[in-house]
Amino acid sequence: MAKNPRKGLVASAKTKKRSREKSSRRILQAALQTFSKVGYDAATTKMISRQAGLNESLIHRYFTSKSNLLVEVTYSCIDALSKEKPYPPADTPQEEIYRFLVNKLDGYSKNIRFFRVILSRILLDSRTGLELQKRKPSDLFFAERLTLFQKKGFIRSDLNIDELVSLIAHQAFAMTIAKLILSHESLEYCEKQFLAFSKNLTRGIAIPPRKHLG
Repeated sequence: MAKNPRKGLVASAKTKKRSREKSSRRILQAALQTFSKVGYDAATTKMISRQAGLNESLIHRYFTSKSNLLVEVTYSCIDALSKEKPYPPADTPQEEIYRFLVNKLDGYSKNIRFFRVILSRILLDSRTGLELQKRKPSDLFFAERLTLFQKKGFIRSDLNIDELVSLIAHQAFAMTIAKLILSHESLEYCEKQFLAFSKNLTRGIAIPPRKHLG
């Protein structure tokens, strides 16, 4: 029976795609470690390729520039936090928002040296900042949980959940930049700020109690 050449081409394409994805992940992880260790300016693609155990030409093939690689590493860190479900669902919107913020803070703090690098790069090169604004993390699990609270009547029905999630996620990132990195505040301080934020936000998004007619 004759072999189907089309199936062979499809299989080959899938193999190449998996290989590229695997190599890209190794490059991103190596770049994260290298940028965090020596900073953006001192880091070279040769150092990153050596750390990844791959040919340097692959970096130039998969990424348009060192700046683009830095942006992609940032997205990979943020996306990793957006896709995982690190804590069980809370019983109230306020507790859910607070847990989400603290989880984000914990994730950012684990890569604090890298986020210091990306912040300094944004300050020196506005194009990096603009590039970072082009994509937004989805935070699907968080959106699903807030949507469930909305369906149960805990959150106002006129609110857009995606916009609300984006607001809260930006608050987590802003707190990391402003307090953890720039002001060198403690994690405990940031957590207290998040608690106050979640309480005040919940008051604004909650359905007000019905007035009883006398």
